[in-house]
Amino acid sequence: MKVEEIRDTIAAMGNSALVVGDEDLIRVHVHTNEPTAVLAYASGVGNLSRTKVDDMSKQHRVILQGEAEERVPHQNGSQPKAAPTRPNGIGLVAVVAGGGLAGIFKGLGVDAVVEGGQTMNPSTQDMLKAVEAVPYQEVILLPNNANVVLAAQQVPELTQKTVHLVPTHNVPQGIASMVAFNPQKDATANVEAMKGASSQVQTIEVTHAVRDTRANGVAVKKGDVIALINDKLRHSGADYGSVVTLALKDIKPEEYELVTVYRGQGAADKDLKVLTEAIGRDFPDLEVEVQDGGQQHYPFILSVE
Repeated sequence: MKVEEIRDTIAAMGNSALVVGDEDLIRVHVHTNEPTAVLAYASGVGNLSRTKVDDMSKQHRVILQGEAEERVPHQNGSQPKAAPTRPNGIGLVAVVAGGGLAGIFKGLGVDAVVEGGQTMNPSTQDMLKAVEAVPYQEVILLPNNANVVLAAQQVPELTQKTVHLVPTHNVPQGIASMVAFNPQKDATANVEAMKGASSQVQTIEVTHAVRDTRANGVAVKKGDVIALINDKLRHSGADYGSVVTLALKDIKPEEYELVTVYRGQGAADKDLKVLTEAIGRDFPDLEVEVQDGGQQHYPFILSVE
């Protein structure tokens, strides 16, 4: 069975569905009220190598309880935290901008989201507050923006908790890292796996130029559609489709299988159609998945895996 067919079926069973892989190995994440139905379908498609079912509402209540206990000291002055629910006792904090992206990260297991991203970088104190709020003494922090990494590096020095930084430079790297996280393994193994996963993702960020400029040999006029590949300006043009085609050609598309398009706050339906049709036409071997990111500044962010 093709990955696209499996993705469509899983998506119909819930929301925030992520289905990645190939015909030999597929990883699935989905929010659903009927987990047994998902497991039954998956077992009919192939062999299940690892399954994990979490009660996300329960986890949310645990985090809220922990935050409330932080605000109400006991009579002896102590401030106990809620007991950790993850087997390895590791918390997860991520910097994310956009309601859709925040939902995806929470769905993948992030305990606390710090609002921030391009042009609205959170402070070290913002990230420290989130680290302190989660009910774990060991925390992995994902900055998800190159401009946030420096501030994130200061967090471990300001808390008694053990904080591990996975220096993700963009959202696709952060999502790849979260997919690689294993709640049964210790921090050392997880940080290594998460860094490895983030390095395997190619990121294309698509937006409009706010002024005339020239960078990396690319001449840009105000209003042009531009594409940044792994944070560097590489292409400009008149429309989303042609610019994304140029960007994908740049990263050896034959080596990849899936393009996930995270749709931003200002992206119109017609723009999404132009972009996805261009990918389908010019790269028929690439699967295309669209997720609602809700991010500002970038109408589209593409993750290529």
